[in-house]
Amino acid sequence: MKILFTRFPLESAYGGAEVQTLSLMKGLRDRGHAIAFAGSCKTLLRLCREEGFPVIELRIGPPPVSKWTALSFFWRKQAMQRQLEALLSQFSSLDAICMLSFSEKILLTPAAVARGIRTLWIEHDRIGPWLTKNPWLKKLRDMSARVTTIGVSELSRKLLIDLGWSPQKTIAIPNGIDLEKPKTQNPKPETCVGLHLGCVARLTEDKGVDLLIEAVSRMPEVTLSIVGSGREEGYIRTLIETITRREGLSEPRIRLHRSLPDILDFYASIDALVLPSREHDPFGLVAAEAMAAGIPAIVTNACGIAEYLTRNHDALVVEANSVSALKEAVSAMRSPDVRERISREGKKTTRAKFGIEAMIRRYEEVLS
Repeated sequence: MKILFTRFPLESAYGGAEVQTLSLMKGLRDRGHAIAFAGSCKTLLRLCREEGFPVIELRIGPPPVSKWTALSFFWRKQAMQRQLEALLSQFSSLDAICMLSFSEKILLTPAAVARGIRTLWIEHDRIGPWLTKNPWLKKLRDMSARVTTIGVSELSRKLLIDLGWSPQKTIAIPNGIDLEKPKTQNPKPETCVGLHLGCVARLTEDKGVDLLIEAVSRMPEVTLSIVGSGREEGYIRTLIETITRREGLSEPRIRLHRSLPDILDFYASIDALVLPSREHDPFGLVAAEAMAAGIPAIVTNACGIAEYLTRNHDALVVEANSVSALKEAVSAMRSPDVRERISREGKKTTRAKFGIEAMIRRYEEVLS
């Protein structure tokens, strides 16, 4: 099959959506399909070029996902649609198109469907006010009846159906991870005494990193290493500095790293991973990666991955937006027996449900 992937985001960053998209493209190519990418996402453009995929860079303007871009979309959309339809005409005998962002879903879907091209909408983005209160939601919902929409978790699928998507045309395919990646044994840093927690997340309000910091702020036997960057970075650093000053420590027990050279080494250095999302988190790839490496996880029920987990069996699943719930789960993780059990069962779950090969097979079935 000849399959085109498209993405025209408001902002481009390296994250779970980009990792999963590239993994899916590579997996489909390995199965003999011809894959190309077109869009304005700087991250995917770079990654696709590095992997040798045919790439078309096209800038059509921002999608209608903020107050100003939604308003200006009224007079921008015709020019954007012409650019997108011109893009489509560059591909002959295209079998399928996987659309990842708002603009092309609204503007390019009619032309793709009219040409008999199998059209998939892949929903990696968090469902929040940018969509639920968007003036273009009705247009998008009406258009969704002509395509197959794929949510990256059952939670995302349910939220889309609540917004009016057809249950028959909306499916869930959970994100997949490489289960064969080599596991490393990186010792716990000497400065990390007691329970060492890890958190990998964008530093934005919806990710709830501040809630986790508050939960451990009164637990001197716990150290926390956070990996991430984002709009809330200044606020997060201020919280950490305040706690460090209050405790009079020469070395902070809560540390923030903007990035790390090897995430697998990081997983191996922690006792447990926490994903404290306070709002809809489409999947939670880092939790699956950590669990596959044998690291027990704490996730909130706002994370899509929680739909596939059993509370207190293969992970500790807690209520979202609750400092007390996070603190209780962290306290439970202090028990070596709890960590060993959650680690063992979590590893079984990732192998059964989140393998990348299984994910690619599901997409291939839908595409064909």
